[in-house]
Amino acid sequence: MKSRFLTVRTALAGSLGICCCFGTGATHAQSSVTLGGILDTGLLYANNAGGHAQWTTASGQLSSSRWILTGQEDLGGGTRAVFRLMSPFNIDNGHGPGRAFNVSYVGLTNDGYGTLTLGRQWDSTIDFVSGFASNETWAGYIGAHVGDADNTNATFKVSNTVKYASPTFAGFSFGATYGFSNQPGDFTGNRLIAAGAGWTQGPVSLGVGFVQADRPDTQPAGALGAPGAGIFDDYSNTFSNSLAGGAGVQRQRIWLAGASWHVGTVTLAGLYSKTQYRYLDATALTLDNYEASVTWQMTPTWLAGVAYIRTNGQYSGEGTAGAEPGWDQLNLGTQYQLSKRTTLYLIGVGQQGRHAQAQIYGVSPSSTRRQLVVTAGMAHRF
Repeated sequence: MKSRFLTVRTALAGSLGICCCFGTGATHAQSSVTLGGILDTGLLYANNAGGHAQWTTASGQLSSSRWILTGQEDLGGGTRAVFRLMSPFNIDNGHGPGRAFNVSYVGLTNDGYGTLTLGRQWDSTIDFVSGFASNETWAGYIGAHVGDADNTNATFKVSNTVKYASPTFAGFSFGATYGFSNQPGDFTGNRLIAAGAGWTQGPVSLGVGFVQADRPDTQPAGALGAPGAGIFDDYSNTFSNSLAGGAGVQRQRIWLAGASWHVGTVTLAGLYSKTQYRYLDATALTLDNYEASVTWQMTPTWLAGVAYIRTNGQYSGEGTAGAEPGWDQLNLGTQYQLSKRTTLYLIGVGQQGRHAQAQIYGVSPSSTRRQLVVTAGMAHRF
C-alpha cells in the first residue's frame, strides 16, 4: 500500500525513456526501458550526537538518491517480462554502498495472475504496510521507529529471493517473499520468509505483514548481509547484537498491521509493529511500536504532517536483568512541491528515552535521554 499523497521516497519517476517496438507476422511485441532516479540532499542539525551538537550535509533524508532503470517487454496474452535495477549513492560525495545495485530483479507479470520476480528485492511487508508509517511517506529516514527494527525504512533488502504479488481482487491483494540461504547443507542458515496483504475500499486502507529472518548472522551471501561482512553488511542495526554479550541474532520476527482513512484533505493513519529478536546466547528482546499520524494536504502543492510514536522494549534471559528500554518520539514535517518533480522539505524529530538513551535513526545516539534532529533539503526526481 502506498499513500495517495506525495511519496517521493518510493516514487518511480522517469523523464528519459527508450522505447522499441517490433513485430513478427501476426504478433506484435513492445519493449520499453526507462532510466530515472532521485537526487536528494540538504542540511541536518542534531542537538546531541554522541555528546556534541552536529551540523552536517545530509544526502537522501526524504528519499535516498539513486539511479533507477526499469523495463518491460510485452509477451502477449496479458503477460510481460519486467526488470528493475536500482543503484543508490551519496549525492554529497558520489560514493555508493559497495553494491553495483541495491535492488535488482527480473520476472514475469500477468494482469490476471500477478507478478513473479527473482533477484534482490524489498520484502512483501514494504508493499503492504510500510506506507502507513510517517517515515515512509513524509517524515524521512530520521522519522523511523527506533533502530528501524521493524524495517519500515527498508533498511535491509533481501537477496536470493523469489517474490510473488497478486492482482487486486475487489480491493484485496497479497504477496509473499522467500529469500534463500544459498548455503549447502543448511537450508535455514540466513534465509528470510515474508508475507503481506492489503485491502482498500474508498477512503479506507488496511494492511498486515509478517517477516521471519533465520540466523542472519551466518552465511554472509545469504538472504540478508551479515554484520561485518563488507559489501554484504546490510543487516547491522541497533539491536542486531544481544545486550548480555554481543551475540548475533538467531531469529528475528516482525508482525505489522496498519490502517489509514482519508477525510477530504486529511489522512489519519495508524501502525502497530512487534519485533522479536532471539539471540544466539539464548537472550531475547521484544519491541512494540505504536504510531498515530495526521497528514494535511493544505493545498495541492503543500503538505504537513505530525506523528507520535511510542516504543516499549523488554529484554529477557540471563545477563539482561529485565531491562525495559522505551522511547517516545514526535515527528513533524512539511513538503512543498515546486513542480511535479521537485520538492522542498523540512522535517523535525524529537525523542525521549525511558531507561534508555535517545537514538534517532541515522544519527549517533545522544549522550542523554533526549535528542532533537532537524533536516531541510530538496528532492528532485528525473
